[in-house]
Amino acid sequence: DLARISEYGFNTYRFSISWTRVFPLDEDGNMYMNEKGVQFYKNVLRILADRGITPIVTMFHWDLPAELDWLDEEVVDYFLRYAEFLLATFPEVNWWSTFNEPWTFCTMGYALGLHAPGKQSQYLQYKCGHNVLRAHARAVELFRRKFYRPGMKIGLVLNYDFPFPKDPENPHDLDAVQVDAIKGVGWFADPIYKGDYPELLKEIIGEHLPRFTEEEKKLLLQASNREYNYYGLNTYSGRYVEAVHNHSWSPKQSFWKDDEPIGFPFIHAWLYKVPQEILLHLRWVNDRYHPPGIIITENGCSDPGNTEYEYTVDDWHRVGFFRDYLAKVAEAVYEGIPVIGYTAWALIDNFEWADGYQRRFGITYNDFGRQKRTPKKSAKWFQKLLTSI
Repeated sequence: DLARISEYGFNTYRFSISWTRVFPLDEDGNMYMNEKGVQFYKNVLRILADRGITPIVTMFHWDLPAELDWLDEEVVDYFLRYAEFLLATFPEVNWWSTFNEPWTFCTMGYALGLHAPGKQSQYLQYKCGHNVLRAHARAVELFRRKFYRPGMKIGLVLNYDFPFPKDPENPHDLDAVQVDAIKGVGWFADPIYKGDYPELLKEIIGEHLPRFTEEEKKLLLQASNREYNYYGLNTYSGRYVEAVHNHSWSPKQSFWKDDEPIGFPFIHAWLYKVPQEILLHLRWVNDRYHPPGIIITENGCSDPGNTEYEYTVDDWHRVGFFRDYLAKVAEAVYEGIPVIGYTAWALIDNFEWADGYQRRFGITYNDFGRQKRTPKKSAKWFQKLLTSI
């Protein structure tokens, strides 16, 4: 599998380390090193180094030890010890991200109840997010103080699908776009790049939004230091938002307008092909935060409903998706937006969380029963593109 990365022409591989695989908790709540787990990742990193592939390693991609909870303040200390263990154990890694998509695991886990731990509430997601931000700030401070070497980078990966106003002539719908972006991106990015939550979010959430201490605000701002910061951006789809009854604080999202979808549907519930979205997204992030560099850490599409071998291997639909989105990324670079990397989701068909094996996002077909891999047309397209650059 790792050989395919260089065979396809890629020079970077983004993956996550499983907390419980390398640093689980014992019965007394103490974390200890699992040598077999550590050796597995050491082997991965050695193979990548031998092939000249740069790893971008995520510390946390949603697999929290069962004994911990993002609602408890003690989880911040546990994460800090885990982060220190990773930084000390894997000095060969120069590019780190602390968390992948905190919006997702906080909202899906503590508001909608669709992901672990399956809690439904109106405001618990903000307590989860608050502890994640505190953990991120302290981990970056530890990185700066004990492990930083010139050339090393650390960031946070945020997911968002930038919206379009349902009625571009309605000023309330235009406001709804900005409100939605503040609630989706500003919730996590503003504290890092501006030192605190957005004022608009404070107004909307009120007393249910936790507050940072002055010391925490300083640590958060330090995490955006241009010497080692980068902005990780995950994005897939486009959508419409509108201000219900001209009230923009609670934008309503949809994917259809005048009986037409916003773009070609890959997953009707949320994933539509809207290449212009990624350009608008990049512009908004760059204009608001001026990060030193932006890496598009996830972008891709599933097969639109049909996952039979012949259809999914001859995946012209995926080739078209990548081609058109990358064209908009190139446009952003031409405008001066500091996009420094792009990682396609995903190398191989895999287990897609709540969707299990029914969604195939890979550019390599995986026969899940026999674990046989077959490069798809999209893999060959990337190979041709990257060898020509």
